[in-house]
Amino acid sequence: MTELRIWTARHTTRVAAPPKRVFEVVANVDRWPALLAPLLAVEHLGFDGVCERVRFAQQVDGVTTTDLTMVRELNPKRMQVRFRQVDVRPPVATMGGIWVVVPKGRGALVALDHYYRVVDNDPVTAAAVERTIAAGSMSMLEALRQTVDSDGIPELVKSYSDIGVTHDAR
Repeated sequence: MTELRIWTARHTTRVAAPPKRVFEVVANVDRWPALLAPLLAVEHLGFDGVCERVRFAQQVDGVTTTDLTMVRELNPKRMQVRFRQVDVRPPVATMGGIWVVVPKGRGALVALDHYYRVVDNDPVTAAAVERTIAAGSMSMLEALRQTVDSDGIPELVKSYSDIGVTHDAR
């Protein structure tokens, strides 16, 4: 069996807000549904002292699903959040990455890096996955920039029970 190639993608934005404030927004996953479309709700599945496991309800093409489960590791000193998606589906074989907040002048540079493997190592498939990652990453980074630069940090809007989501049998 051939080893699957690791593909990478990096997307960045500059923000005027202080780096610590930016990191707090990135780290506080409870507020993400108010900040990042298409997320609707977040559920905490556990914490082992180092990593947290969270599941997101999201809406894709008008359908609400709970198929996005992540393991996240926060490093406040480095202003980084590592993540790994637990429930990937073909053509993706693995997916993970890191949020990094770097002080720049009076503001910050926010990088959202992804690494992923595709099941067939096909460059065309990998490029299609990268386009999907790029669209989602740029949307999240823009929402983050607008939120922190306008001093608006949204509160948690909805819980799983609010949106009537039932759990997948996984």
